[in-house]
Amino acid sequence: MGLGEDLRLLSEQVRKRQAFIKGEEATKQALILPFLQALGYDIYDPTETQPEYVADFAKKRGGVMEKVDYALHLKGQPALFIECKAADAAPEDHDGQLARYFNATLSVRIGIVTNGTRYRFFTDLQSPNVMDAVPFLEFNILGFTDRDVELLRPFTKEFFDATSIQGHAEEIIFVGKVTALINELLRNPSESFVRFLLTEVELVSGRVTRSVVERFIPIVKKSIQTTLLDMMTKSIQQEIAQPNAPNIPAPPAAPPSPAEALQRSAEAGESASLIETTALELEIFRIVQKQCAESALKQTLGYKDSTAYFAINLGKVTSWFLRAFTNGKKKSLVTRLPTEQATMLAPGFEVEAAPDGMGKSRIFFNASSDIEKLRALVLVAYEEEAKRQSSGTAEGSAPSESTPTA
Repeated sequence: MGLGEDLRLLSEQVRKRQAFIKGEEATKQALILPFLQALGYDIYDPTETQPEYVADFAKKRGGVMEKVDYALHLKGQPALFIECKAADAAPEDHDGQLARYFNATLSVRIGIVTNGTRYRFFTDLQSPNVMDAVPFLEFNILGFTDRDVELLRPFTKEFFDATSIQGHAEEIIFVGKVTALINELLRNPSESFVRFLLTEVELVSGRVTRSVVERFIPIVKKSIQTTLLDMMTKSIQQEIAQPNAPNIPAPPAAPPSPAEALQRSAEAGESASLIETTALELEIFRIVQKQCAESALKQTLGYKDSTAYFAINLGKVTSWFLRAFTNGKKKSLVTRLPTEQATMLAPGFEVEAAPDGMGKSRIFFNASSDIEKLRALVLVAYEEEAKRQSSGTAEGSAPSESTPTA
């Protein structure tokens, strides 16, 4: 199997084991060593995976010599330090401990702090041999994307190269910041961005004043929305049209395409209360489709949009397993999973009990990219609803489809 397949298999194992793991040693054995093994390292060879490594600078604290939990050796030299914490610990609370170890060995350019589910990667971009205060990469075994797998690949035994690893870290940081900037510009076009567009399309003659910019901001927003909706529609249509693309169910036939809905609304001047399937909602649906296609339970997904929420279901509105609330200040997903289970499946996300009549748990998120990180939650919610449907209890157990206000 490839790296992606190995990590997905490990993700399922971690999801099953996590609730039973107590303490740091159990975390190492059940979660962290299997992760290193998935990256291609021989965890049974002490010359390659050395536990309790004592760095040259180590000092005694309280009469005990400080040790790094694991040092991975390549070509006879330590190349990567790993500091391990218990599964229920927050790894960011222990960044400083790893920093004390980092500057002792010149051959080590990468340090990792982990609790077995979240892996925080550090290097020394700011000052040579001094660990940066902020990680350049975070990987969550319970929720990752294909892109996350590719970002992780250079740290596998097969591809690890200490001489080029800093350039890889710089690229990750740069791409992340530019992506965030573009995302913000598309959602909230800045004055300079609107000026750039007006200059490029040569729509305004003369000087582009602040009043001109303010007049065009809503037009730019509508243009961006139309473009994104068309891109999402074409992307889904292309996936459906591929003859050799298994496990990707067709989108529901009943609702009109988002581009058509937007165009009809603009031409007819319909009221603001008209239900509009937004680019964000379509993107969430596409991501969830892709995630559910990985499951052995094959179901055709559909969606039902409303003025309050966007629900994803198994072909019937009563068989929903996710409701997305994207119109308010805080975006959220609602599931039928108990709050405790949802909290375990969505580490790092704010989770609370859903309001009565809406579902059982509510998970807050910021952008569609967060849905990629919630893969484990989505799969469990999908599979639980598929099992309910196959057992014939979905109809009877479904909460009311009244329009809640979240």
